[in-house]
Amino acid sequence: MQTGISAWVLAIVKALDDAGVESDKLLESIGIAPDKIADLNERFSQDQVTDLWDVAVAETGDDYFGLKVARFVRPSTFHVVGYAMACSENLRRATERFARSARLISDSAVIDFNIAGENAVMRVELNPEGRQPFYHTIDTILAGYFLLSEWILGGSIHPVRVDFQHAPPESDLEYTQIFHCPVYFSQADNSITFRSSDLESPIASANEELAMVLDDMTSKYLSLRFKSRFSSKVREALIVHLSQGEPKKVEIAKELGMTERTLLRRLREENTTFQELLYRLREEMAYDYLRQDAFTIDNISEQLGFSSSSAFSRAFLRWTGERPSEWRSSQRRMRTQKKKG
Repeated sequence: MQTGISAWVLAIVKALDDAGVESDKLLESIGIAPDKIADLNERFSQDQVTDLWDVAVAETGDDYFGLKVARFVRPSTFHVVGYAMACSENLRRATERFARSARLISDSAVIDFNIAGENAVMRVELNPEGRQPFYHTIDTILAGYFLLSEWILGGSIHPVRVDFQHAPPESDLEYTQIFHCPVYFSQADNSITFRSSDLESPIASANEELAMVLDDMTSKYLSLRFKSRFSSKVREALIVHLSQGEPKKVEIAKELGMTERTLLRRLREENTTFQELLYRLREEMAYDYLRQDAFTIDNISEQLGFSSSSAFSRAFLRWTGERPSEWRSSQRRMRTQKKKG
């Protein structure tokens, strides 16, 4: 069953209260106990969250309610991920963390972040098991992430453009007031496009050492949450095979005693893909290896199953905007500064 964290529901409740709606009655009408909302470890089913959107939009009659909810997004709304974002050295690292850990926030969320030359694009997709979510959900995710980024940075951000798949509203004024850029509707995806250089803006509260501790906490939460899932078994098999070269779907399927078709179907049921698991696993392991000076870049490339160190370098550049050697050097500098301090 797909679920979302209670802090996400809390943002909706705060927007309802701000609109003068008695939120407790609405929550009880859909089977959510109001006293559970404040527990950040509580999770609610995707159907319950969709029900809440349904009654909230009907009660407020506000076509822009998702944007209203976004204004109540804080670091805690994204669990430990939000705090890691606030400690990141720049907005690029904050966005990488947001994209990498989206599953902790909502099982149905898939967030992709890519840097390509002068532009960087963050895309959001929702793949629910049941009913399709209201467009307000996407509005809240994109606007919430964006407003939180401005809050973390302590200043305005001006993207290149923002795209929504949903139909255009009567007026786009509320959207442009939030995003400070052209906003387009009825597009192929839900995304924010930035200038890559803008995401290098430093965050005043940066503490990458603390952010990495929070990353570890995020990984533990995700591991506990998904340890009984089929995708965890696939991940474990990938770890074993990585040092032998890039794992093949047919090989992993055979090891798990099934056909490749069954493997892919079961991963789809858990809202993921073979390639996404491999991509994320390599990224996580790369950070761990690079923090250990005993491993050379060539060693790490082999351990992660890349055909060459240049292939690994290109992949790492897509993940972080830096080459592995550059990222490792910045980590060393931070460790040195800490010792001096």
